[in-house]
Amino acid sequence: MNAPRRALCPLAPFCARLAATSLAAVLLLTGCGKSEAPRVAAKPSPDAAAVAAEKQAQEKAAAQARARAEAEAAAAAVPPKFAGLKAARAEGSYVAVLFENGRKGMFPTVSLTEAEKQWLDEFAAAHPLAHGKSSVVTAKAEVKATIVKQSLENGLETVQLCAPAKLRDQIGGTCMFYGRVHYLDIAGYPIEDGEIYRVINNVPKDQPYLDYHYYVGMLMLFIKQKPVPLVHFPDGSVDPFDWARQELRKGRPVLAALPENIWLSLPADFLATHPWDGNSKVGHQVVLNGFTWNATTGKGTFHVINSWRALSEFDVPVEARKEERNIQIEQSLSPRGELPEQAAKVIAGEVTELRAVGKQKLYAVDTNLGARRVLADSPDAAKALVEADNNPHSLDEVFAEYVGRIYDYIEWSADPKIRDAAAAELLAEIFKIPPNVPLPHIDFEAKGSLGTVYFVRVAPQKVVKLAAESREAALRFGAGLR
Repeated sequence: MNAPRRALCPLAPFCARLAATSLAAVLLLTGCGKSEAPRVAAKPSPDAAAVAAEKQAQEKAAAQARARAEAEAAAAAVPPKFAGLKAARAEGSYVAVLFENGRKGMFPTVSLTEAEKQWLDEFAAAHPLAHGKSSVVTAKAEVKATIVKQSLENGLETVQLCAPAKLRDQIGGTCMFYGRVHYLDIAGYPIEDGEIYRVINNVPKDQPYLDYHYYVGMLMLFIKQKPVPLVHFPDGSVDPFDWARQELRKGRPVLAALPENIWLSLPADFLATHPWDGNSKVGHQVVLNGFTWNATTGKGTFHVINSWRALSEFDVPVEARKEERNIQIEQSLSPRGELPEQAAKVIAGEVTELRAVGKQKLYAVDTNLGARRVLADSPDAAKALVEADNNPHSLDEVFAEYVGRIYDYIEWSADPKIRDAAAAELLAEIFKIPPNVPLPHIDFEAKGSLGTVYFVRVAPQKVVKLAAESREAALRFGAGLR
């Protein structure tokens, strides 16, 4: 049996067309139809190598920035005198250094503060200075034998030291310089010609002592020597001539000066071509390298090494007369290799007042080492001064004492117009003080048995020597002098 036919809806054709149209619209909106808009190309993936290169460049720039910051921080912490150091090496009592500009130098450890020593030790560990091709061996140096004759015959004592290996001929008024060249030579510290002419050729010929470079070059002859020369000074408690003979008996040449009256007593043919070249404070500089002495008659001679080759050696007669002195005794020099001697303990005995000197008094103090004369406020103070242990006991203390002595020598002998510059430039040369160091600045700190002395730079060409309780006190005082 056939199923009954369903009746067709009169709107069926219209509904079918509407459904088809709606489906097409939906498909078009979802991208399934033909689009009239231009197609956008897909962005390619970045190249891996380019990404790596960019990342590496960023890391490098960051590392450079960190290095600059670290370098700036390190530079800010560098003590001024060490600015520009490239490498360093500790050598016992001093530190050898090399600067970035190729200049070499050394810093005595005694001249450094504890903070500077620590900084330099750390720097040397991080930037060691290699030894050169020649090795340095630290050993006890053989003492130079300077005495060639020592005798006592018929009451006449004779002591004669060796002559300089090379007798020089001074140029112009340079006796102070050439006298020291002979002085060092006798003791075993020969000076090369180049070291002499480097100074002499750059100062006024007739009056070199009016140029501060003359003092700096002259005194640096000692500072540059190795080992450190041991220089001795009369303390005023012993007659100057007795002291000079005492030093010559030990083989030590004596630096001295002749006054004008002695110079004018020399042979006329010599004086005709060699006029007097001394001044009111320093006579003609000479070296004493021998003597004769008769203690019974109180007469003798000193043998003189002169810096004019036309009269390179002669004798000056002397007598035991306290009121007249023909020679000014300045200092003596130990033979090369001699160690600092341990001074015997001084024990003071009877004290005798001699006369008043200003607000103080001059006392004669008997001691186990002979009579001593001292200025003091009272007999007890005189005893204390005589028994005070003022002698250096190490090479560092010897060096510190010598720095103080040469500063005093410049203050005493140099022309007032160049005095400050000479002392300031000499200390700058010794301790490598940069010209732009912040002021006030402590160039050197000398510690001794009687306290600490500071050399404070208060201006580029002025250094003052003062005693203070601490570095801070020295700097405060120095700031007040600027």
